[in-house]
Order: sequence, then C-alpha cells, then structure tokens
Amino acid sequence: MAARVGYRPEIDGLRAVAVISVLLFHLDPRWLPGGFTGVDIFLVISGFLITRQIAEARRLGRFSLRDFYLRRIRRIAPAYFTVTLATLAAACVLMLPPDLAHTGRAAAWAALSVPNVFFWLYLDTGYFAQATNQEVFLHLWSLGVEEQFYLLWPLALILLLRWRAGLLLTAIGIGCLASFALAEWVAGVDPSFAYYMLPTRAGELGLGALLALAPQPDGKRQGPMHYEVPALAGITLIFSGFFLLDGRSTFPGFNALLPCLGATLIILADGHRRCAVLAPLRSRLAVAIGILSYSIYLWHWPVLALARYSGLAIGIKAALTLTLVILILATAAYWLVERPARRVRWRPRKQFLVLFALPASLVLAISAGLGANEGRLPAALGGNASLTAERLLLADTAPAYEFPDNCQLSEFDSRVLERPGCVHGASGDGIRPPDLLWGDSHAAHYIGIIGSLADSRGQTVRNASFSTCPPVWAEGRRYGQGIYRDGCTQFRQLIQSRARQYGTLYLGAQWSVHLQSAGFAADFEDTLDKLVGLGHEVVLLAEVPSFPGFDRNCEIRNLRSRLLDCRTQAEQRVERHEASLAWLQDLARERPGVSVFDISPVLCPQGRCSPYLDGRPVYFDQTHLSMQGSWRIGSRVVAGFILD
Repeated sequence: MAARVGYRPEIDGLRAVAVISVLLFHLDPRWLPGGFTGVDIFLVISGFLITRQIAEARRLGRFSLRDFYLRRIRRIAPAYFTVTLATLAAACVLMLPPDLAHTGRAAAWAALSVPNVFFWLYLDTGYFAQATNQEVFLHLWSLGVEEQFYLLWPLALILLLRWRAGLLLTAIGIGCLASFALAEWVAGVDPSFAYYMLPTRAGELGLGALLALAPQPDGKRQGPMHYEVPALAGITLIFSGFFLLDGRSTFPGFNALLPCLGATLIILADGHRRCAVLAPLRSRLAVAIGILSYSIYLWHWPVLALARYSGLAIGIKAALTLTLVILILATAAYWLVERPARRVRWRPRKQFLVLFALPASLVLAISAGLGANEGRLPAALGGNASLTAERLLLADTAPAYEFPDNCQLSEFDSRVLERPGCVHGASGDGIRPPDLLWGDSHAAHYIGIIGSLADSRGQTVRNASFSTCPPVWAEGRRYGQGIYRDGCTQFRQLIQSRARQYGTLYLGAQWSVHLQSAGFAADFEDTLDKLVGLGHEVVLLAEVPSFPGFDRNCEIRNLRSRLLDCRTQAEQRVERHEASLAWLQDLARERPGVSVFDISPVLCPQGRCSPYLDGRPVYFDQTHLSMQGSWRIGSRVVAGFILD
C-alpha cells in the first residue's frame, strides 16, 4: 500500500470551498441551496488524511495509538472547548431559561463527543418545532461523527492492514456502498438518524480512506488527461451538489455521492500538483481560508444562531457584518488557541488532562448547574428576566395546542367530538344544534374568536381540528403531512359521518399551502357543495396575515437587554395571502349560505398589519395566533366588527 505523504495545498483549498459553501448556506439557503454538502467534503478529506497518516506510520513502524489520540486532542479539543465555553457564556446573557437549560444539555453531550447523538434524540423537528437555526451547538454534530470515527477507525484499520491489498480495498469499498445504501433507506424511515449518525456517514469517510490506501499510478508517466479530466469531473460534481440539492432533497444517501465523489476525484487528480484546473485551490487566498476552516466552522454557527436568537434578521448588510465577526474570531482562535495547542509537547497525561479532561469537566459542571436550576442563573450573576413579566408574556403568546379546551389532534381519537371541554359560547336554547369549528391548526387558532362570537349570540360551538389536515371530504384521497396523514384520513371520515348534527360549520385551514396540492381545490369545492346540500351554513375562515419576522421570544429576551426592536422587526414584512382569500370569496359568491370571515381589518387597520394588538403580541409564531391573542381579537370583533 502506498500512502501519499507530504503537504497537499489543494486540500486546504478544498477545505476553503467546503467552509465557504457551508457559511453561505447558513447565512441564507437561497444563496447556495446545496451548500450544506460542504460538510460531506470535510468528511472525505478527514477520511483521506487520517487513513494516510495511520498507514504511513504503520509502514515506517512508528504508529502508536496513544500518540494518534493525543494528536487528535491537540488538533481538535482546545478550539472546540474554547468555542463551547464562549458560546455558553453568551447564551447565559441572551437566552431564556428553558432554552439555556437545553443548550447546557447539548454542550454536555458535545463535551462527551456525542453531540450528533443528542440532536438525533432530542432535536425538536415536530410540527410546531422552534427554528433549528437557533440551536447554537447544532453544527457540532459533524465533529461528533468525526470524533467517533477517530476513536474506532485506527483500531479497525490496524487489523485490516494485515489483509492482502485487494481484499482490504474490496472490504472498504463494500463497506462504503453499504453505508450509502443504509443512508438512502434510513433517510425515508428515520431522517434524523440518517443525517446525524456515524453508520450513515461512514461511507463518506470511507471514500477518503479508500483513496488513501489505493495504489497510486506513476505520475511521471501520466499525461494531462489523467488528471485534468478527473479534476473537471470533481468540480462538476461538487457544484452540481451545491445547486441541484437543497433542504428538501433526500440526504444523505446516494445524493451525497455528488460532493463525496467530487472531493475524491479532486484529491486524486492533484496528487502530483500538476493539475492546472485546480490551480485556484493552491492559491494563497484559498490555502489561507483552508487553514482557518476549522476555526471558521466552529465559530460561524454560534455567531449566526445567537444573532438569530436575538432577533436579528440576516440580510446582506447583517451577513457581511457577521461574516467579518466570524473571520476575526476564527483568526484569533487560530493564532491564540489552535496553532499553539498543536505545538504542545507536554507529557501525555498532562496533555490529556489540560487539553481535554479539564475543559470537558468544566463544560459538564456548567451544564449540570444550568440543568439543576432549569436554566435560571443565580441572582449574583444577574439572574434572568423578571419571572412575573416573563410568565405574562409567555401566557400572552402560548399556542392553542397547549390548552385543554382545544380539541386539536396529532393522533386520531374517535371520541374527540364527545369531549365536554371543547365547547365554547353560551349554553344554547336546546333547539338550535351546536356549531362546529373544523380544520387544521389554522382553524384551532380561531377558537377564541369564534367562541367570543358564539357567546355574544347565545350560541354554542364545538372545536375539532387535526394538525396539517384540511376540512375536506374526498374518498380515496389522502391529506395531511408526514406522520399526520393516516390520522387525518380517519379524522375526515369521522367528521363526514357526524356533520349532520351540527348547525353552522366554520372551516379553517392554511389554504395557501393546501392549494399547492394537486386536486385539493376541486375536492374542497365538492365538499362545500355537499355541505350546502345538507343545509349547513358555512363560514370560510380566511388565513390570518403571516409575519416572517415575528418571534414570540423576542419580547421576553428584551426584558433584560432592552436592545431589540421586536415590533418593528415583526412588522417589516407581512404576507396577506390575498390569492387564497380571493379564492374563498369566489367560492362564497357562487353558493348560498356560504360566507367568508376575514380578521385582517382588525390586524391591519389603515392597511398596516401588525402581530400586536394594543401593544401586546397576539401571535404564537409567524403564522399562528396565540390562544390569548385569539380571545382578545374575538373581544374586538364582538365590540365593533360584524360578521357578515
């Protein structure tokens, strides 16, 4: 086995491509939709370099597991723990107690080299999940994968190097294919495991290992076609991944072959530094960025996540400013922490204790303290935001699904229409049947509004909704997203079988999203005709305006800092969903007994929309009203806004 030795400047250039792509993607996914594949390039490089080091040391009879692990500690741990501790310090200043406690737990798992396992198990990716772009340690998942690889691979490789060359390469190749195939399958079953865990990423590291161990042809006998063509193919594959893949792509799996094979071909092509196509990767600027790439990667995500957590909208100006901050921090960390640590030659035990054990223990101690106090800091350290004010704001912005009088299902329950707590309004006269509020979560957040109207009119209304499930009947057609699909079908069938026992039907949904599904418009019109035919009055509830800049935690964070202008940020951009409103109005005009109810006049007086009413937020997230906000809007509607 021949392992290519010596410094490879184009690999630092390739690192620069990888880290720049990741940074662009994290600044704004629209700028480079597949920029996240830069991480896969890093994994191929790691597999190549680590395997080359081990193989060459074994060939020379100098390999030592102890020295290998100490070298990894010197290379990784000091900068890793510096960023972790600095991020924890910033989180203590900026974060709300529940978020700080969660961040502390993530830091503890990171200190134990298993952050990827933490995010697989505990990252909230459900329907109402908070934005993952505010998880300050999320980027460490890839380092967790690498650290686990560094722990296991040397032991495996020592055994494998005893095999004949052909058998060894065949075994590694089969392992790589198995890993990519496993990732492709698991991505459809457990996408979180597929994304974060070593077994589904091992093939990417394995490609680099395979390249490091493969016999190398004599570069002196090769013509330009032997390295220029692979280089061009590698560049094409990498940039194809950048622009053909995005956050909706199945990943990892076979799609990951685009960046991984691309990186492999580039490393292969420039093995003898003759490739003109790859000359830019050997330029001073590319090499300099590549040398800083580890520190840039470590710092970039906490800076962006904390900026977003603090309410900063990242446009062009903010992106340039934050990038400058990241580069300053990365450069300082490289010269003050990363570079000096690599040159440490203390006794092995001292290296392990000072560079790894002590900082890891400090992170674990801080995490334990934050967990014990549920994220609340001691008064001596400034405490957290006023508990009373915080609770009031949390109550103001709490989502409808947290309230027991909201019959919003995420799993089917055949008794949902019998729950006594989900009836609002007056007791009724015993003659008129109760009304029904039906739809998805965008119907559920109308509870306070429709409940207030029902009470003012002496009527009763029951609410029943199912997450992502539109109010539509359609035999043989499935609606609902992901895990909600089967329950949605059963829920729609239940409502269809019981609809006759209700009077007025209030139908609410995220119309603008459902209208993107083929056949939905026709199915809903057919449902509407059937309801009218049964003698129902139908009220179509328009979508509330959406506020992409609204963050319910902004006001609570601002209780301490008073630095954020939450309202201005929230009101900077509004989506009125005028197309779906026009569609609903057309449906109502064509059918007797059908009307449209739009609360935009309450939220958009004089045409200026706001997620605030009387200075207080009435939204839970960017598209949903809070429960308290719904009741407050309902009071305003009853007082002066008439339902036609």
